[in-house]
Amino acid sequence: MKLRTTVRLTGALLAGALLSLFSANTFAANTAAGTSVSNLATVNYSVNSVAQTAIGSSSTGNSSGAGTPTTFLVDDKLVLTVLHQDAADVNVTPGQTGAILVFKVTNTGNATQGVTFTALQTSGVTATSPFTGTDNFDTTSAQVFVSKNNTTTYVPANDTATSIPQLPANAGASSSAIVFIVTNIPAAQVDADVAVLALRAQVAAAGGASTYGTAPGANITTDDSANAWTPGTQQNIFADAAGTDDVAKDGISSSRDAYLVKSAKLTITKTSSVVSDPTGDATPHAIPGAVIKYTITVANAGTTAATGITLADSIATQTTNITYQANSIKLTDPNVSGGATQSCLDSGSTFTSDTCSFTSGTNTVNALINSLTNGQTATVTFNVTIN
Repeated sequence: MKLRTTVRLTGALLAGALLSLFSANTFAANTAAGTSVSNLATVNYSVNSVAQTAIGSSSTGNSSGAGTPTTFLVDDKLVLTVLHQDAADVNVTPGQTGAILVFKVTNTGNATQGVTFTALQTSGVTATSPFTGTDNFDTTSAQVFVSKNNTTTYVPANDTATSIPQLPANAGASSSAIVFIVTNIPAAQVDADVAVLALRAQVAAAGGASTYGTAPGANITTDDSANAWTPGTQQNIFADAAGTDDVAKDGISSSRDAYLVKSAKLTITKTSSVVSDPTGDATPHAIPGAVIKYTITVANAGTTAATGITLADSIATQTTNITYQANSIKLTDPNVSGGATQSCLDSGSTFTSDTCSFTSGTNTVNALINSLTNGQTATVTFNVTIN
């Protein structure tokens, strides 16, 4: 009975010690991969009130002596997270080159890793908050660059690396890196077009050096999660959540960002009306000798101002049918003299930043409208006589 009681008490103490050890390790964060964890259990006991030699544990079972510590290696928990840094759609212009999207990639695993990147064009996806709209075009020449100084301002001369050789874990700010997608906007895009792109970060083996521009090791595309745990081997385990464009536990993280095209949307309308005819009727008609008024209307329905609007209207191919009426050009611009109509001289007139003139050699009416913002309309009129 004494023997049984002693062993039970010792076992309870041992269980308490192991539970305390387990609890401490449960709350320890990101123990480094490859760490060797080794401990030894000891049993003290008595027989007929005589203390016996303590017995140390072993992984295979031990009945005498000091025993052998039970040891295992901490496996490599592979976790990258990618998060866009732009707080809203990135406004771009048709034909713009070097348009920038900004992301942050973080190693939240437990070992230094290399990272490679891919810029992914989406198709027809609806942007999620804080972005708006639905993807309806692809950008061109999309490239990924890593910020050399880890700032959100892209500097082409400095930010030339396309991958990360070594991204530390458990290193605070040093465990994160700023990454850019740099791409071009096709000139054919129009106001309110949207392009949604995703940055995909792939975990890779650490490169041979941490120097910026050094290549990482090979991509890690499979892990050991389906393999039996081997205590003496450091195994790779994917532990990442699903990103916007990848699945969970694939060694990849992804996040989306969006470009929003901001542009002028000009509509040009030309109409004609009969001012008078030789009959003197109340309702004039387009007969020889009648005066015809052409009205050219330029309207901007886009979200961005159009500047340097140059208008040219040549009647050179119709000079056998119509003749330009000298000094008949009139210009109305809401940004000039409160929108008052201005009369132009054929030799040229300037009103604030607008100009108008007539070129007799080519029979061309010319006008320069400095700027039209969203919702603004300007008109140019001139008269001709039917031959």
